[in-house]
Amino acid sequence: MMSFREKSDWCSLIALSLYGVFFVNVARALIDPSRPHPPFFWMFVGLTVLMIVIQVVAHVVLAIRYPKDAQAPVDERERWLNLRSTQWAYGVLLSGVLLAMGTLHLGFAAWQFAYVVLFVVWVAELTHYSARLIHHRSQS
Repeated sequence: MMSFREKSDWCSLIALSLYGVFFVNVARALIDPSRPHPPFFWMFVGLTVLMIVIQVVAHVVLAIRYPKDAQAPVDERERWLNLRSTQWAYGVLLSGVLLAMGTLHLGFAAWQFAYVVLFVVWVAELTHYSARLIHHRSQS
């Protein structure tokens, strides 16, 4: 049986995955700038609002359904899971930012570089939640 925090991590990972739509459209614009593309700023804002709504609703439902688990303090195992998954995500973030800096040498414009860095942050967050879920499963 999954713990409350594991269910919470699944909700966060699924909600965060919505940004994949945004990055697919950005990649298409980077590959073929002549194609018409959606307004990225408003797409990002819309996805952010949608993600927040999904997160709030999902966590409220989980907290109502499992009130004792929701209020339980973080134990030593969960602290270790947080620390270990943060280490994985930081490694991805650091590597990705260093690689993203290389895009400037490829002639990317500042806005393109910004999207690459945003992509790296997104991948690091996906790594963070994925690592937490992997550790939850391996510790069960």
